[in-house]
Amino acid sequence: MRSIKKILVAIPPTAESPALERGLQLARRLGASLDVLLCDPQQDPDKYLDLHLVSLLRAGVHARGEVAPVDIDHASQAVLAACRDHECGLVIKQHRPSGLLSQLLMTPDDWQLLRQVPTPLFLIRGGRSWEGGTILAGMDVEHHDEEHIALQGNVMEHASFLCELFDAALHVVSAYSPALLPQADPSQRIDQAVASHCHDQCRWFMEEYELPEHRLHIGEGPAKVLIPRIAHEFEAALTVLGTVARQGMMGTLVGNTAEAVLDRLEGDLLVLKPGAVSLEAALPSGHRAA
Repeated sequence: MRSIKKILVAIPPTAESPALERGLQLARRLGASLDVLLCDPQQDPDKYLDLHLVSLLRAGVHARGEVAPVDIDHASQAVLAACRDHECGLVIKQHRPSGLLSQLLMTPDDWQLLRQVPTPLFLIRGGRSWEGGTILAGMDVEHHDEEHIALQGNVMEHASFLCELFDAALHVVSAYSPALLPQADPSQRIDQAVASHCHDQCRWFMEEYELPEHRLHIGEGPAKVLIPRIAHEFEAALTVLGTVARQGMMGTLVGNTAEAVLDRLEGDLLVLKPGAVSLEAALPSGHRAA
């Protein structure tokens, strides 16, 4: 994240935007520029876009903007296109929870974005300050394939860096499942053996990031239940998760933890993938600039 020089922020046509505020905070600390994508089916750019660009200029951040003729709840394809065309290294999008019925009838648009965006993705609910708050890292230490090992490193690196950036407290949550436990010590009860095994898998990042015991929260899964519970208990302003972003039938049957917890969190969510890369900044042409 340290090398990111261009951030894409997707927002609805409103005077106030938690996502834009997060984008401003990150741009200032990273020395990055902002690309503002105003998602407005009415295509009335002068009403809000110019207002935001002038505000960003006054805040000392270089910004460009454009209007996408889509609603913010159906903006995934527009966001993906803008991310690709403008070579952004980070995407921030304002998120509005979808109802359970809507999720059953169709795949939520932000789920599509989670699965397809090639960069780190912030989905912003707003309401809790990152400054001096709690940042929660969700660690899957049960899977040891190449993708999940890469995710472990990405999650801890980003969460730790953001804690430094915003003087926040780092907490880590890890769920375990008895079904995935290797041969246990017969002298231990199964729950003790599982918890002990999970704790052993967490030792590397506890040592590397000097994480004290009271900030590691281990519990029997599923992760989609444990993560929101711990986030609520410690009033996490931001939760950082990794995802292998399953698609198609596998995604339908197995699901992704990031998707499952998105609307259960009260704070913001940062989603990372094993192959997410930070692209170099490039100045797009044909857009208004502040």
